[in-house]
Amino acid sequence: MDKIKRDNENVSSTLKEEIADSFFFQIHRMKRAIFRRTNALMTESGITLQLEQLPLLMILRHKGLSQRELSDKTMRDKSSILRSITALEKKNLVEVVKDKIDKRKNVVTLTEEGFTLAKEIRSLMKRAEDEVMSVFSPKERIEALEIVKSYADKLETL
Repeated sequence: MDKIKRDNENVSSTLKEEIADSFFFQIHRMKRAIFRRTNALMTESGITLQLEQLPLLMILRHKGLSQRELSDKTMRDKSSILRSITALEKKNLVEVVKDKIDKRKNVVTLTEEGFTLAKEIRSLMKRAEDEVMSVFSPKERIEALEIVKSYADKLETL
């Protein structure tokens, strides 16, 4: 029994070492830290939204879009987008109307309440980012942003 336990611990240790050297895992850790702080601030503010709903509110702050456009911009499938839109609609944060030109298309826009909430969430996200990134010097922050942005730009061309 002890041998099995030691073998399992060795395998677990090896996997942790392999994962620790993974670029994807490190990016995930950073994302998790920022999301954890954002969630805490949202909870403190009484905002009860799912994380996958946030990008929709942020995107729709600028203009109404079709469900397909939202799907393309968020890189999520249409059924996932539809679930999020339905949930946001029930909370009176978005409104869905038929496109005036193309009646087959539904256009999603923020309600006044949705726009106000999107502004508040944007402020909380900025605060969470500032708090999480406070462990870096101003120079390190600028360098990190430039590097991550450069990586994201290159990966989008794949």
